[in-house]
Amino acid sequence: MKTGYLKIGICFSLLTGLLNTVSAQKKNDFGNPTLTHYLNDEKTRSISFSGYTEIWARYLELNPGSLVNGEQVNSISDLSLRRVRVKMAYQPTENFTFVLQGGLTNVNVASKTTPAFELLDAYAEYKFNDIIAAGAGRSTWRGLSRFTTGPLNTLLYDLPSYATGNAGISDETVRQLSIYAKGQIGQFDYRLVIADPYTNVSADPQYNLATFSKTHPNKDYSGYFKYEFFESENNSSPFHSGTYSGKKKVLALGAGFEYMHNALWHLDEAKTTINDDEKSFAIDLFYDTPINKERGTSFSAYAMAMNNNYGPNYVRYSGVSNPASGVNPADSSLNGAGNNSPVIGTGNTYYVQIGGTLPYFNKDKNNLQLQPAASVMLSDLDGLHDKALTYDAGVSLLMNGMSSRLTVDAQNRPIYALNNSGQADVSDRKWQFVLKYRIDFN
Repeated sequence: MKTGYLKIGICFSLLTGLLNTVSAQKKNDFGNPTLTHYLNDEKTRSISFSGYTEIWARYLELNPGSLVNGEQVNSISDLSLRRVRVKMAYQPTENFTFVLQGGLTNVNVASKTTPAFELLDAYAEYKFNDIIAAGAGRSTWRGLSRFTTGPLNTLLYDLPSYATGNAGISDETVRQLSIYAKGQIGQFDYRLVIADPYTNVSADPQYNLATFSKTHPNKDYSGYFKYEFFESENNSSPFHSGTYSGKKKVLALGAGFEYMHNALWHLDEAKTTINDDEKSFAIDLFYDTPINKERGTSFSAYAMAMNNNYGPNYVRYSGVSNPASGVNPADSSLNGAGNNSPVIGTGNTYYVQIGGTLPYFNKDKNNLQLQPAASVMLSDLDGLHDKALTYDAGVSLLMNGMSSRLTVDAQNRPIYALNNSGQADVSDRKWQFVLKYRIDFN
């Protein structure tokens, strides 16, 4: 493992040295030349490197009965590497691009073994023209909603939990092997994806409760379509920006879908196994605009409505970078261990977030500014008697734009237990406080 890391470090040192020999480059948020080496004078062919690291310091009120190293505790403070990413994009011709990305995810106190630097993305794309490009490989290219693909310049400390609700079940780190087509026709932007979902399930079907099936998975079909009223967004990568911090004026109305045939199963009254399709539909609206460019002020908002049908009473409880090692059944809730809470299920989910940037502390240098934000997620799921309400509020200190920022966030989540009628009601609520630092390189 150490030899592998050493080889990676040597390779990137040599490549960085090559890139540093190139002058007159485009500057990044730090005022330094970007890590891009152009292969021709027209600058239409290139090789570039980028990445980022997110470090979390966190205080968590844990779900009832949570165990950490076998000891039942009510709360915990921890440090974690939420994400580490290193990416290479190689464009040997004007039409062909190859992307390779690796990294670490959720390295915390529960990660007792040496974390593996894993391959995340490896895909190739051929661009016929602006109207259509096609690609294949392992990637986060997928449809459904704006944030389904994962994080890029999030307004809050992280993505809303519903966005990657199937993570770790039908995908690995929000990645699948897939083929896709994408393009822009005027102000209309689209993507269509056919993927091979993973199978990470070993449970048998249950009565009147849909769970993911352990049988051979069918294809995962998804798409996302949006109309951009003002400036166009870059579609060279699968990720959508959560905020432009006033650098662009964007109003994008989107709609998407996801469909997997026989993805789940359950038992009926006759103990017969019934297969269930996953059928999801979403609409969303994203708005980001400068208010005063000289002062650096801006406003950002996002709203989303999603309908999911996984089969009867399906609810997924999940928690990001969960520090718990188990749960005491005698004291547990429906949430399970650690920071698990309802993230997706059969029913409707609604999400709203707003935020923006305040004036620069020093407008002559155009750096150091605050970016407050807040969000609410409401899930009305068939498997829950009470609606699930999760809310966040936080503020970021932008030190070099979005490339170096410190974020403080407070989140409150619901805890569920069965009432006397056997229905899932909210029995308590728990807090999470996160201090995150993110630094990008490009």
